[in-house]
This record gives sequence, C-alpha cells and structure tokens, in this order.
Amino acid sequence: MKKVIVLFAMAAAVVGVQAAEVSLKVAGLVCEKGCVAKVKKSLDSVKGVNLKGTKFALGKKLGDVKVSFCDKTTTKNKIMDAIKKAGYKVAEAPKKAKGKKAKKKA
Repeated sequence: MKKVIVLFAMAAAVVGVQAAEVSLKVAGLVCEKGCVAKVKKSLDSVKGVNLKGTKFALGKKLGDVKVSFCDKTTTKNKIMDAIKKAGYKVAEAPKKAKGKKAKKKA
C-alpha cells in the first residue's frame, strides 16, 4: 500500500510541473558553435532550464533564443542573469502583435 501512495505522489508531482518559455535577444551571439556552447553551459547551471527544449536560431536570426524552463523552479531573471554571466547582453524579445494590422489613413 505504501508503494502505491508513493507512486501516486510522484505522479502528482510530475503533473504539477509548469513548463514555460521565454524569448530572448542575446547581443554578441555571433557564432553557432563557441558562442552557443558558452550560453548553453551557463544555462545548464540554472536549475529548471530544459536545454533540450531550448532553441537557438541560426543564420541571420542568430541571437534569438527561446529558453524552455519550469516556472516553479526558476525565473526569467535567473535565466537572463546566467546569460549575462556568460558575457552577453540579453533582453526579453518584444512580443509579436496578434490579429489584424492597423489600417493607414490616406
């Protein structure tokens, strides 16, 4: 019976994990290997960051980073601080407007 209770508690804990994602602009992220590896290493030290779910844009959009994390374990500020400690300037990317574009008056 104790095993069933423990298993139920573990399952409830897993379901309670809140996944979140933050889009960031990382200035100075200019190479796909060394720079990205340095940022990944820094993010790996932040408890709650999911590196497998984190995406680094390549090519012309290099510097756009989407970090996947557990919002119960860490915060956007801790993630941004880790990137700053790696030697990069970072800011939250502006959110894209949804819906229709505003019409220009003639």
